[in-house]
Amino acid sequence: MTGKRGIGVALGSLALIATCLGWAPPAGADPHGGHAHGWPVTCQGLENTSYRPGLTLTPQRVGIRAVASYVCSDRPGHTVAATGDVVGVSPESTCLALDTPRGHEVVRYGDGSVSEIDYVTGQAGRVLGVNTVRLSGVVVKGRDKGAAAERNIELAPTGLPVGCLTPEGVRQAGGVVQLRIVP
Repeated sequence: MTGKRGIGVALGSLALIATCLGWAPPAGADPHGGHAHGWPVTCQGLENTSYRPGLTLTPQRVGIRAVASYVCSDRPGHTVAATGDVVGVSPESTCLALDTPRGHEVVRYGDGSVSEIDYVTGQAGRVLGVNTVRLSGVVVKGRDKGAAAERNIELAPTGLPVGCLTPEGVRQAGGVVQLRIVP
């Protein structure tokens, strides 16, 4: 394809890709922080989590910091890239389980909108070396303010089981994450 037609097709393709990646505001966006269509936002991606101090066999208060990369859908046929930055705490955590984690997440969508979520309840478990965490909360600021949010994470800590026996403990984990925001 050369000439004007080829250039037109290429530019149209780039515009379509840019819209899919969230480089353009979504149609129907509400300039006051929500989106007009009322669809849930569903995000899936990968997460890297760090623990300070590291997880050991002794229960202790642990600070949690996580960075997530998402692909989100806010209506049928529309996706947007997003990142999540989570700061949280788990009051009595060990290598064997996180204890009632809570936190705050800032989700930055590729279209420029932002959602801030407070996770006020959390449940965690461990099965076959994988930590499963479920957080529930509310969007407190920005896009979809007032909507319910649920976050599910499956993390495989690095350095198990030897890291649990060291004074530093297990400091890192990585895995998959799902976020759902329901207006």
